[in-house]
Parts: sequence; structure tokens; C-alpha cells
Amino acid sequence: MSFLKKTKQLSATRAVRWLAPLLALGGLAAFRLPAADDNPVRVLAERVAAFYNSARPEKVYLHLDRPVYGTGETIWFNAYLVDALRHRPDSLSKVLYVELLSPQRQLVARRTLRVAPGGLANGDIELDDSLRAGTYLLRAYTNWMRNQGPNFFYQRQLQVWPAAPKEVDASGVTPAASRPGAALKTTAGKVDVQFFPEGGALVAGLPAVVGFKAQAATGRGATVNGQVLDAQNKPVGAAFKSQHLGMGRLSFTPAAGQRYHARVTLADGTAADYPLPAVQPSGYALHVVDSGDAFEVEARYVGATPPGPALLLTEVRGYIIGLAPRPLTSDGKPVSWHVLKSKYPNGIVHFTLFNAQSQPQAERLAFVQNGPAALRITLTADKAAYGVHDRVLMKAQVTDASGQPVTTRFSVAVAEQGAATLDATAENIASNLLLTSDLAGYVEAPGYYFGTPTPETTRALDDLLLTQGWRRFVWKDLLAGPAPVPQYNIEQALALTGVVTGMGHAPIPNSQLTFIESKPVKQFLTGTTDAQGRFSFVGFDGKDTAVVTLQGRRTGGGANVTVRPDLGAPTAGIPLPGLPNIATPTPAVADYLKRSRQQRVTERQNMPADDVRNVRLADIAVTGQRERSIIPANDTRRLIPGVVANTIINFADMPGAQSGIPIFSLLQGRVAGLTISGSPPNQSIQIRNSGTPQIILDGQRVEADVINSINSNDVEAVEVFKGTEAAIFGASGGVIAIYTKRANKNYKAPTGPGTANPSLVTVKLPGYYQTREFYRPRYGAPVLNAPESDPRRLTIYWNPSLQTDSKGEAEFTFYTADGSGNYQATAEGLTLTGEPGRGTGTIYVTPKR
Repeated sequence: MSFLKKTKQLSATRAVRWLAPLLALGGLAAFRLPAADDNPVRVLAERVAAFYNSARPEKVYLHLDRPVYGTGETIWFNAYLVDALRHRPDSLSKVLYVELLSPQRQLVARRTLRVAPGGLANGDIELDDSLRAGTYLLRAYTNWMRNQGPNFFYQRQLQVWPAAPKEVDASGVTPAASRPGAALKTTAGKVDVQFFPEGGALVAGLPAVVGFKAQAATGRGATVNGQVLDAQNKPVGAAFKSQHLGMGRLSFTPAAGQRYHARVTLADGTAADYPLPAVQPSGYALHVVDSGDAFEVEARYVGATPPGPALLLTEVRGYIIGLAPRPLTSDGKPVSWHVLKSKYPNGIVHFTLFNAQSQPQAERLAFVQNGPAALRITLTADKAAYGVHDRVLMKAQVTDASGQPVTTRFSVAVAEQGAATLDATAENIASNLLLTSDLAGYVEAPGYYFGTPTPETTRALDDLLLTQGWRRFVWKDLLAGPAPVPQYNIEQALALTGVVTGMGHAPIPNSQLTFIESKPVKQFLTGTTDAQGRFSFVGFDGKDTAVVTLQGRRTGGGANVTVRPDLGAPTAGIPLPGLPNIATPTPAVADYLKRSRQQRVTERQNMPADDVRNVRLADIAVTGQRERSIIPANDTRRLIPGVVANTIINFADMPGAQSGIPIFSLLQGRVAGLTISGSPPNQSIQIRNSGTPQIILDGQRVEADVINSINSNDVEAVEVFKGTEAAIFGASGGVIAIYTKRANKNYKAPTGPGTANPSLVTVKLPGYYQTREFYRPRYGAPVLNAPESDPRRLTIYWNPSLQTDSKGEAEFTFYTADGSGNYQATAEGLTLTGEPGRGTGTIYVTPKR
């Protein structure tokens, strides 16, 4: 028998002891092993251990102050960085990147954060008033996490509603004419229905359970029902229908030589046919049933030759149990295992059926939940009701499953209950760490599976795992040999990294690099790339933005190379789904929008008279404008559709742009009132001496630094808004809007020579983000620091760092704001042993008399 080759005993034993403390080796005699050291469970465990020992995967979770936001509001977050196996505070990476991507997956904001001891980091992202409403993607990752791809990033689809339009009346109503047109568009298209045989394949003559998932073009689950038909359109098995978010299951026994399809009826009454996977003439089937405290696992085989004994291997985040082999026959008779849940930690259990040659034949995911959450957080206020601007004392009690106090750190938010519960099934710390962080693809409403347990939620979670893909490792790759060398390093501090390539994108090893830093300190360094053409410069203090010029040359001195600095993880992907029912929001959403807009009116009434944000849309003529620009008025690259500048510079016909002269240098002397001083990248920009203008790149506000990384040859046009015509953007210093060719939907990428980046590049490396302090007034204090009108909106308290004492207790105080009604406090945290916890509490604020 050709079992996997044995690896070195000493290192493997240590790895297995750490990663697989539940390793079971009983019942292996059926494999007729020549020696104990060659038993297949140990060899497979060694491969899993080697993977985790090399990959050392990380996870990150963000606790947000609210699940849903409106334009003009601020996202407050606290990050928990942990190791992916035990969920203990991570000790690897010390730099965390948090990014907000637009509905078109363009970078809107990035926060580079220093990870504090305990794997914690906190920050904020302010959503601009003029930001387009839609579904945004909030993601977080470390440089080390990039080695396994974006599927391992923290990713959360975040609804941003048009809560702060440019014009609202006193009641908080938005005039229809000022609503962002792009936000009212919804995605339409055919519903996609996919079928997933349990275990991986349909095998002729073996009973099959098939999971299915119906997904609308918006990416959300669709309600369907249907019937499986054979090639002669005869019904097979019972009719089926989706149970939760378009997911469900059906069962039948496929016949040899048949092709099956499903006739599916959608919610609107239309019908369509979808194929099922092809039927295999022979192979294995794996069936798993959740019986409460255990899993009942059944395996079958059909084929021309006896398959020999089959081994069932189970794995939960590196903890491995190999169950006793069972002698399969070729006539489809079942063998079974009784798998107790109590032997595993909570999380996704990965069942794999191996044949006698240690080759994986069938796989299945299930979920282990041993009792309630291990960490319990109870929040209790000192009174049942409070007045406006009243002091609130809230106590937190943290205990483990047995009721014993726990010393830990946690974060807490207090928000208006309608906003805090607007997305009641949004993810939480438990659903992320135990479920979604180990699954491929987007999981809709993950919090649903971790609410009050019912037979319906248990069945829905099992349906999800029948249809959602495993992503931690693939057995084929794991058994093939050593893992590839990591491309991205563990960052203990800020670093400038990248690769030097030839004109054909092939990495150039031992390339000579010149490093010149001009800010915040001046220094000159030289170095060479490694065998993969990569370079890395470290030693930045992170206090200020570093301005660095890199020049690359070949070993022999040639300059025909391309220096490609690493500017972060790619943002490519399909557009995100639109907001649900944005034209006719639900009562809960409508109430939230009304509250937010009413607060916005109050804020504007208290702004200084000369604040440019007091300019109303009615003060600016934006209708009936002539087509002045080569960029259409309704172009999707515009931040505000229909708003066109009086000044336009056509880069497409400008010789200097084709030669790669920096963008701001090209504007110098071509726009009246525009003053640009200094040399790239240290240029100062002003319009009519009114301060630094806003920079808008393809409809997104960016820092001027971003423009330095763009080749002018990639720019189609630039518009300059001056004076009052820039007021609609909320800009006192004017606006420079840059439109790239690549963002044009009709753009075709150039080919041929001359299109590569130069060997000389200038990079601005941002320092660590300085998180703003959440506003906390103290009404009635000896030192008065509270304004007449409270600027807090839906979130009235946020604290990312609270610590319980030896009794598991902590307390915090805050003051209520101007609003009345119910408010919800939400706390989330993680113990040093990796146990997640969440708790909520409520307070009531009486209306002001």
C-alpha cells in the first residue's frame, strides 16, 4: 500500500502535539501497516501540522459601533487580531490595514494601525456627506494574511444609506431632486441556482443528499421551489423548496447514465432549468447527520473492485481525530461512525474520507457547538430611565460558561436602538471567528445562526455548510509537498516593499536599488533585491508620512526595469450589490433616515454662518448646463452627476501627458488662479490662495498623495472647480477632479512597448493613523465642556478599551444626548484563551419637556 512518505519524527511529533492534541490512533490494524510509525493518521496529521506550522494563519475581527451607517456619519471600530487556530491574541503581525471600498470596489479610505499588545487596534473612518449611498466593503488584513489571498481577510458588506444629503428640510425629508441618482439603481438579472452533492459527487446507485443555493443578482438569497427531472423530463424524488436565504436540500438516488436537471420556480412565478452535476459510475458517498450531541457519519462505495478499508479523518482548526477504519465493500453497503461533539472545540468540523492509499475521496463540513457561548457579558444600567443630558452608570459583568469571573478586555458601544438593531442578523465576534472566517465567499446574515438556537437555525446552518466552500487548505495541495515560500512577510513595523521586474513582468533578482528618503528625515541607502526580485526597507517610525524615491537598475547597470512598490492588497472584483429597497425603504430604515436627517438639520443650524457646508443646493445652478467637458455630465466617474466645471484640461491631446510628466506639473500655468509650487512629490497646491483644494479621483475623494502614483498618460481629463462652483462639494479651497482612462467603461488597455512603469518611482508611505477621540461631554461638570446642542448622533458612547477586574467586573459612565427613546449598549470581547463573547443592555431616555 502506498501511504504517504514518513517525515522526520522529532519535529512532526512536536507539531502534532500542539496542533492536534485530540489525535486518536485506535483501530488501525485493518490497514496492515508494516510499522507503527507509518500509520496514516499520524502521517496525515503531520501534513496538517506542517501546513499550519508554515502558514501560521491569522484572523482579524472588527467590532463596529453600529451595523449600518448613513452618509456623513463615522464608523468607529475596534480590531481583534488572533491566531487562526486557538483564537488567542496574535503575536505575529504588529501592523494592521483597515480599508473601505466603494460599491465599485475602489479604495475610499485606508487606515494603517499599530497593533497593541493583546492583538488590539482601534480606529475610525468618517463617511463624507457627499459619499454615494450603497453597499460598501469594509475589510481588514495584515501583510502576512495576503499569502493566502483575500478570502482570508476580514470582509464585511456595509450598508451606507443616504442619511445626510445636501438639502433637507426641517422635518428631515429629502427632496426627490437632490437624491443621488446612482443610489436609486438596483441590480437586476437572472437568479443563479447551484447544486452541491454531499461529499462532493453524485454516484450511480448511492443515495444522495444535495444542497442547493439560489442567489439573486444582488448577491442575496432568493426564494425558490422546484423538482428534479431526469433526461426524459420525468420527476425524480420529492419536490423541494428553499428554507432560509435561498438554501435547502433535496435527496434522490441517481441512476447510471442519466443526466439530471432541476426545474426551478422563482418567487415571481417564472421558471428556469438548471443542471445538476454529472453522475459518476463509481466512487464514494459521505453522509453526515447531526444527532444533537454527536454526528452520525455514513460512508458507501460502488465500483468494480473492492476498495479496501476507509479512514474518516476529522479536523477543527488543526485539532485532528482519526476514527477507526471501516471495511467498505463495492456493493454500496454502508459503514458508519459515531462522532461525539464533546471531543472538539467549537467551530467548523471538516470530515474527510480517505481510501486505503490515503487519498481523499469525499468531504463534508458541519458545525460543532458545545453548549452556550463560553464568555458571557452582562450589561446593567444604574437606572431604568434617564433624562436628556443625564449621567448613565453602566456595569459590565464577564463570566465563563460555569459562571466564574473572567478578567479580559472588551469594547462597548451605545447607540439608538433602531440603528443598533437595523441589521439584526449582522455578524458578531462569535459568528466571524467560529464560522465565516473559515468559509470561502460571502455569507449573508451570519448572525442569524448564532442567535437563539432552534431546530430551524440548526438546519439552516447545516444547509449553509452543505453549500459554502471550505477554504483553509485543499488536501490535494497539502499532500503534494512543501508549501510555497511566502510572498509577503510578517510586519513587525512599517515597511516599504515591492518587486523589481523586467519589461515583461518577470522578477529580476539581485537588482540594484537606490533608496532616497526626503521626509520626515533625509537618508540615502542602497540595496539589492532577493532571488524573487523583491525588496523591503524597514525602520520607519510611523509618526509621519515618509516620502521615498526608489530607483532600480540591473546588476550590469541597465535601467530597463520596472520598480513596483507594494501599495496594498488589490481591490478588483465584481461590483457590490445595491441597497435593498432603497427607493421604498422599510419602516425601520425610514425611521432611521428621518432621525439622522433631523439631526443633520440641527447640526447645520448650529454651524458658523461662514461655514461653506451651509451652502444649499438651491444656491448653485446645476441644471441646464451646457456640455463643457469631454467627460459626459452623467458619467459614472463623477462624484455628483450633472455637476460640470467651467475649467477643463484635456489630457488626451496633451503631448506632455503622453511623456509621463507629473499630473500637477502639467496643470501648472494652464489654469488661471491655480498655483502649484515645489517639485514632485513635494508640491503645494492652491486655487486663488484659498487653501488646499479637494482632490477627487474618478468620483472618490482622495489625498493629493495618491495622485503622485498615477501616470499622467493614464489620465483622460482634469476639471478644476473654483470659488462658488466648488461649494456644492463642501470645499472652501476649490476642487480638482481627475478622470482616468482606466475608469472609463469604454476603456481598452494599451498593448505593446512603452506601457510599463519607469525605473524611478516616488512613494509616500503613510504613518500610523492617529485615531480620533470619541466625543464625551460632561453635563453639569465643574468645568463645562458641553455645547448647547449635542453633536452626537445615533451613537452616543464608544469605548474600544475596557478592562474587567479580578471579579470580572467593569463600569463606565456616559451622558445621554439630545435624543430620546430606547438605546442599546453592545459589548464584545475575547479572552486570552480565545473565547469570544457578546452582551447587550438597554436604557430609556425620556423626551425633553
